[in-house]
Amino acid sequence: MRGMISWLAPAAATFATWWIFLGTDSDDQYTVFQVAAMVAVLLVIGVAFGWSARKMDLFAIIVSAVVGISAACWLSWSDDESGLFGVGWLMVTIGTAVAASALVIITWQLRQRLAPVD
Repeated sequence: MRGMISWLAPAAATFATWWIFLGTDSDDQYTVFQVAAMVAVLLVIGVAFGWSARKMDLFAIIVSAVVGISAACWLSWSDDESGLFGVGWLMVTIGTAVAASALVIITWQLRQRLAPVD
């Protein structure tokens, strides 16, 4: 059960975060506040999942978080007529993968030093 939660919860949380902050914007002209607030919430989500993760859940948490953001971004931008949404989507996906990996692993390692569980 915990394994399934490791796959579903981060995806749902990151997808919902994107949709709350950026998905409801009708013209896709995001303000600095919208993006900064979304990033702050995503950082909290990453720390929370990294802190609560077991070693065997790290991969699932990272992949599902990236899938959540990527899916929300694709749904939000795919109606762009210029065709450049694919480049932006790829940049968001790669950036999310790098940031999520670093944040979740560093948080998990910090927790292991402070209170080893695994």
